Amino acid sequence: MELEHFNPIQEQQEVILAAPPHKLTSLPKFSFIPPELLKKTDGPRERCAFIGMILGAVAMISWIVILFGVVYSLAGITLSIIGLRSLRQKWARTGLIFSIIGLILSVWYIFAAYQGMINYNYFTSEFWSR
Repeated sequence: MELEHFNPIQEQQEVILAAPPHKLTSLPKFSFIPPELLKKTDGPRERCAFIGMILGAVAMISWIVILFGVVYSLAGITLSIIGLRSLRQKWARTGLIFSIIGLILSVWYIFAAYQGMINYNYFTSEFWSR
């Protein structure tokens, strides 16, 4: 009776599986695409270069509205400088040039409106009075 209450785990034996006679080998890497193009290129710096280019283009258009032109230009310059160390350097340079042009136009417009060369209030009052 004492032997009837044994632990079933003690009775199990270790089963060692033998390795299969043939190992599955992976197929050789065969591609016509150069390995440098297969690298992952969508990192954060690449996104900064792209967004900097977009913000630079928007800054060149929105310089007429002083606040938007300055904000978009400064954001575009910052992101383009970050993107200069990426694989998309052309996009970053383009965004940097666009952003600098947008900032120069915005600063010129601020100066011209302040000096009275442009009657900024005339345009806004005519627009809102209708």
